[in-house]
Amino acid sequence: MLIDLHRHLEGSLRVATTLELAHRDGHPLASAADPEDLLVARGPLGGLLPFLAKVDAAPSAFPRLEDWVRAARECVEDAAADGLDHLEIRFSPWFIRQETGLAPEAVIDAVADGARSAAEKAGLPVVLIGILLRDLGPSLGYAQADTLLSRRDLLGGIDIAGNEAGVPAAEFAGPFARARDAGLHVTVHAGEAAGPQSVWDAVRHLGAERIGHGVRAAEDPRLLEHLAEHRITLEVCLTSNVHTSAVTGYADHPVRRLLAAGVPVALCTDDPRTSGITLSGEYADAAARAGLTPADLDRIRADAQQAIFA
Repeated sequence: MLIDLHRHLEGSLRVATTLELAHRDGHPLASAADPEDLLVARGPLGGLLPFLAKVDAAPSAFPRLEDWVRAARECVEDAAADGLDHLEIRFSPWFIRQETGLAPEAVIDAVADGARSAAEKAGLPVVLIGILLRDLGPSLGYAQADTLLSRRDLLGGIDIAGNEAGVPAAEFAGPFARARDAGLHVTVHAGEAAGPQSVWDAVRHLGAERIGHGVRAAEDPRLLEHLAEHRITLEVCLTSNVHTSAVTGYADHPVRRLLAAGVPVALCTDDPRTSGITLSGEYADAAARAGLTPADLDRIRADAQQAIFA
């Protein structure tokens, strides 16, 4: 089974499509000397924010709703071509509004249309997860959540992403409670650019069922016990963690310690275009470069299957 529980639409936008649309509309990427360098990480970048800059370079080249229908369709097509059995796509409609001026509710509709048509054609189950953007601040947390809840029937979960070290998760407790009450599942970016306390806050204040990344949980034995006991799955993204310098390299990645502590782990891509990867390639690197055994990978596949947001 190949299951990707953590894939950002904004970080999956094909380079070829991005440049095609950039040339169509005279976007700055069309005249960049090396546009691929602006869109794709070619090694460790020294932090999360430089990585996010590459993720964020593409969405403004998609200024029309039909562009987001296409983006979602191509995201699903790429996953199907890689042999995936289940895909969960997350995206921030308010971030897309910030980059394009499009109404966030209409963005959700467009993404849902593109994902649904491709999923039906490929026979690939797809779940959409709406993201709250930390960087817009807690004052807009409820407004962002209400946008997602206005399209509750199209979404399976809620997330929060952005500058983890700069905006505490606890300040979004109210909007997340509203989303949980409406029946949305909860995954939270934590333990990537900030330490174990960020993961604790995601669990205690936001009700996280899964943690996006969470690799720094390995620094806190008590937290590892809690994650293992409560079956809170970490969505681990090996290459992304190297590119953001959350880890120094594949061989030093704490994924083996997480598994040894009994923490559920799902292997995910994060941003396939930005990192230049596929999920099948990540499984290969997990064995060849991170030292995971066939038994480890079988367990990861099983953990991922158990953690699906229906």
